[in-house]
Amino acid sequence: MRIAMVHSSFAILGGAEQYVRNLSAALERRGHEVRVFSAPSPHSLPDDVPIRPRLAARLGRTGTRAGKVLTHLGDLVDPTGLRVDALREFAPDVVHVHNWQGLGALPIGRLVRAYPSVHSVHDHAVCDPNNALGNLGRSPGLDRLLRLRSGWVMRRLCPAVLLFPSERTRRRVLGSAPGVSLVTDRVVPLAMPTPPRNEVLPVGGRNVFFYLGALAAHKGVDLLLEVWRGTGPATGGTLLIGGDGPLRAEVERLAEDMPSVRYLGHLDEAGKEAAFASAGWLVFPSRGAETFGLVCAEALVAGRPVIANSIAAPPMASDGSVLLFREPNELAELLRRAASMPDSEYDAMTASASEDGRRLDWDRHVDSIVQSYESAMSAQAAGGPSIKVAPR
Repeated sequence: MRIAMVHSSFAILGGAEQYVRNLSAALERRGHEVRVFSAPSPHSLPDDVPIRPRLAARLGRTGTRAGKVLTHLGDLVDPTGLRVDALREFAPDVVHVHNWQGLGALPIGRLVRAYPSVHSVHDHAVCDPNNALGNLGRSPGLDRLLRLRSGWVMRRLCPAVLLFPSERTRRRVLGSAPGVSLVTDRVVPLAMPTPPRNEVLPVGGRNVFFYLGALAAHKGVDLLLEVWRGTGPATGGTLLIGGDGPLRAEVERLAEDMPSVRYLGHLDEAGKEAAFASAGWLVFPSRGAETFGLVCAEALVAGRPVIANSIAAPPMASDGSVLLFREPNELAELLRRAASMPDSEYDAMTASASEDGRRLDWDRHVDSIVQSYESAMSAQAAGGPSIKVAPR
């Protein structure tokens, strides 16, 4: 099978970007031919096929207010950039669309009408241009505009089979565009390849907390740093921070000022494994509604419970594997509680996390993705989008 992975950019190496790389490698190991189509970016690979910049990107400078406005308007009305004939030489059997923002609803709409297609919903971009749903609820008028936008985008995407990482995300996205009928959709929980282990990771230090992800305000890093300044010494513990992003300088300053903070930089698989081995907890303070939270899945696979913002509660974690907070003072209290948790309670949480992690099987996940490809291809071969696939 020839599979075209279409993703907006690898400017950062977030969860969606790493997922595209992991899935591509897994499919190639199974004998499929995979090609990645993406805008040129710092983390592009030599074999990636570059997508030419669209008009909206050429008119506005990245990082400026005008550039941001043009980006979001371009997602709705700019038909340039990605062309269907750019895939013609590769002649894919199926197209797998990942993040579409930056490519635009119109080009993606043409693409999913031209080829059997699936779309992994990695974020809430259909519902809200800032992904984190921060615009919703500000005013009735804005909510109506966002629903109109959502309907417009969903009508462009609806020929594809939509793959949602959780039922929660499915309800949010479909609820944002009432009246739009999809070809079909599935809930396919995400997973990641687990490094081979001869045994379960040893129990980490319960007063060692690990943050892994983008160093950005929407991920709650600034909140975590503020809380740690006041609470870190009381825990007697250590805060490990891995990742990169716009708040890196602030993280580095705190690491210089407080010996209890260690900045680990961008982590490869070996680096993540080492950090999880020493940490007792993953801290997931994201300020926005997350679709899944792949880093939480990584923590559970490693047998580490999660301290998370309730708005971003990881859907793959059972109640016994996670501690939730709503306000900064609650996060401070949870850090203190976690650092001194009795053995019996902490052991129960790590056992629950390990059990949740065992359900996140990478090979089964890839099986589900391949089945979705086959369903999309069969539907087109049958002359229409009539096939329905039961969630697994």
